[in-house]
Amino acid sequence: MNLKNIFITALRALSKNKLRSALTSIGIIIGISSVIVMVGMGNSARVEVREKVVSYGANALMIYLNGPRTGKWLIDTDLVTLKKYLTDIEYISPILIRNNSLVKYNNNNTRIRLEGISDEYFDIKKIKPQLGRPLVAFDVASTAKVAVIGATLKDRLFPGKNPVGEQILVEGVPLIIIGVLEYLPESFGGRDVNNVIEIPYTTFNIRFAGRRSFDEIWIKCSDEGNVRDLGESVRQYMIQKFHLPIKDQYLFKLSTSEDKLKTANDISNALAILLAGIASISLFVGGVGIMNIMLVSVTERTREIGIRMAIGAKKRDIMMQFLVESVILSLVGGIIGIALGLSIYGIITYFVEWPFIFSFLSVIVSVLFATLVGIFFGYYPAQKASDLKPIEALRFE
Repeated sequence: MNLKNIFITALRALSKNKLRSALTSIGIIIGISSVIVMVGMGNSARVEVREKVVSYGANALMIYLNGPRTGKWLIDTDLVTLKKYLTDIEYISPILIRNNSLVKYNNNNTRIRLEGISDEYFDIKKIKPQLGRPLVAFDVASTAKVAVIGATLKDRLFPGKNPVGEQILVEGVPLIIIGVLEYLPESFGGRDVNNVIEIPYTTFNIRFAGRRSFDEIWIKCSDEGNVRDLGESVRQYMIQKFHLPIKDQYLFKLSTSEDKLKTANDISNALAILLAGIASISLFVGGVGIMNIMLVSVTERTREIGIRMAIGAKKRDIMMQFLVESVILSLVGGIIGIALGLSIYGIITYFVEWPFIFSFLSVIVSVLFATLVGIFFGYYPAQKASDLKPIEALRFE
């Protein structure tokens, strides 16, 4: 019997029990669709992570104090020195932070995160205003009482209105709004980075902090491959400036955009593997279902097998007959599972506003995997059918 006849015979056998065949394929359908969804969501998550890293700052690094403030921290003159001697520094900006600051506009008020920065901060994070202008060097040098506000604050205090030129009170200090930042994706920790006010760090020092030192220093490296080395050079500068003993040399911590990306990717990969593992259980269950149905089919068709052997069918023909039936069940389930998985993935990405990333490789792998499931779980029933003795099979009622 040639392969074409085997295929046609297999289709006829399966079509006699359409409902049973459909139910048998459900496990494969669920398993393959789950894998497609998990792979797709994993790819979309990686793109989202990269976008968050861009909002963190491409080629960026952050130096911060890991412990109580002891007076051993950089001041504005150190920024000039670092940029002069470390040529890999493209941009550098201090950050002073005051959380939960009270903002008032007319009779409305809210709480925000107040940040003191330099004009280079916008270049480090690659952000720009959607309205007005960013801070410039003159604002910093003149300790100007100006502010660039985030999109969340704009929506809360100035719904449907351009706030540029308006005056707000931050902890009782009057500030003129000169710009509104474009909307940014939430931070890695889930913080709303749009609920913020950016002011010159010199203004922050005088009006809010009463000190010259900074909470953090952000740096953009001109060479992507030297980010970590540059961060270590900055840390060594601090160690030498303050003559820190060995036990205090890691008082200053370093965080890079590369670290953020690696951490987020490790988490997303671990979740993807875990979810794909869970989804593969459905494939295994579906494969067992196929094996069970094929064993039942062998029992039901014992006399048919005996007749075919009696008129000249060989063992390999019988084995191929049942193996092809098993592969068809699995393959049809796989194709339906791919279509269902892509549909579910598309619906999810639409509602969570993530990019839809079609992976042709995952589709090919799913088809091959479904075929292998059919072969693996169909082999034993096919072998059992081919091992039947013609005389015994003909006697079977």
